[in-house]
Amino acid sequence: MIYLCFMSLFLLTMYIMYAVRVCGVPWSLSDTYYQLKKRNRSAWLFQAAMAVPAMLLMPVWIECSSENLQCLAFLACGGLMFVGTAPLFKEEFQSKVHYAGTVIAGLATILWVCLSGMWYLPAVAFPIAVVIMLRYRKWLFWAEMAAFACAYVGVLIICIDC
Repeated sequence: MIYLCFMSLFLLTMYIMYAVRVCGVPWSLSDTYYQLKKRNRSAWLFQAAMAVPAMLLMPVWIECSSENLQCLAFLACGGLMFVGTAPLFKEEFQSKVHYAGTVIAGLATILWVCLSGMWYLPAVAFPIAVVIMLRYRKWLFWAEMAAFACAYVGVLIICIDC
């Protein structure tokens, strides 16, 4: 099932590279929905890039997790799917769904990584992200990249050990 993890990582990485190439480094990954739309590009790609990689990653992540942490893997992927289904974070109703999904996905990811014994991943990724933030600004985007890196590296470490 590790191939699902690699497919998920590939799709998410391709979207991020495409969005940065077309729009430049955004304030947040979610902002690429609006930026692509403004440039007459397919904004639905943001929705697909949040939902499809999360769907591919979920079974692998749950399978590789210890039984007491499977709920965090589910919440992390589920939260990201909610982000994809409510991309209009500047509108009143969708913003609530979008931000709730973001917070749930982010917290569940970092909790899973730390409780799985890989506390060193965020301890390394986030200081690196802070250095990049100070140099290039757009702190939220770099924090999101650090969280994605922690998630995928953590899942791959656990899957390889299985």
